[in-house]
Amino acid sequence: MRCIDQRLPWRLLCEMEFRYFDWLFGERREKTMSALALQSGYVRVTEHGKLLEVTLDRADKLNALSGEMYRDISRAVDHYRDRDDLTALLLDAEGRAFTAGNDIGDFLNADPESRKDGKQSPAMDLVHRLIELDKPVIAAVHGNATGIGTTLLLHCDLVIAADSARFYTAFINLGLVPEAGSSLILPALLGRQNANRLLLAGDTLTADEAERMGLVAYRCGDDELRDKALELGAKLAAKPPQALQYTKQLTRHGADAIREQIKKESVLFAERMFSDETRAIFDKFLNKK
Repeated sequence: MRCIDQRLPWRLLCEMEFRYFDWLFGERREKTMSALALQSGYVRVTEHGKLLEVTLDRADKLNALSGEMYRDISRAVDHYRDRDDLTALLLDAEGRAFTAGNDIGDFLNADPESRKDGKQSPAMDLVHRLIELDKPVIAAVHGNATGIGTTLLLHCDLVIAADSARFYTAFINLGLVPEAGSSLILPALLGRQNANRLLLAGDTLTADEAERMGLVAYRCGDDELRDKALELGAKLAAKPPQALQYTKQLTRHGADAIREQIKKESVLFAERMFSDETRAIFDKFLNKK
């Protein structure tokens, strides 16, 4: 009995120490997560070990992207960039589509001063963050990937597409011009003819076509997309982080040229966005709905 009594204080001490460290590190984890304050209500972030999953969650609007949603994704990218314990990011979406592209209502209601002299939109702020990011980004695409839903993929390192995925830039049919550097990247990636199918003819590419052309790296059934994407994310997250960063730096070519092209595109995009012709197309699109 004496022996048990003598050991009891040590047990209590150990239990107190474990509780202290759990409180200490638990509080730190809470602070880390609370540092990512999202505002739109339509972007969700989940951690899976070293993988950060960023999910578009505006399914009733086919994940049409508002200015605040772009800002939330940018906040998540910054959070990912600054966290040494996160080594891979997965961008995916809820509902029937990856994204219907930019919210047309936002285009129609935009203030011309916000885009004067080539000022960058929240969408292009996000693109620039991805261009500068030294950590890998995966995109998992299902359903329609419209407008920036396609061009944003050009700044992701690996894209996995479900069989239902459809890639459609839409700009030409809305009276707009390419953005996100797509006028430079797509001809280099797909060849001029295939790029012009998207940018001039306004064609839609199937998942099979996108895979054959090199727009996506992997294709799978819709019911296995998320599992395959998380599996790929975990695979990357398990790699040596510094090697991942150096490899991405070495394989990222022409970043300065892409930035310059985005500037040129942004000036023309703003000019077209506020033109009478394009605004009439926006209005017709919204009224049709």
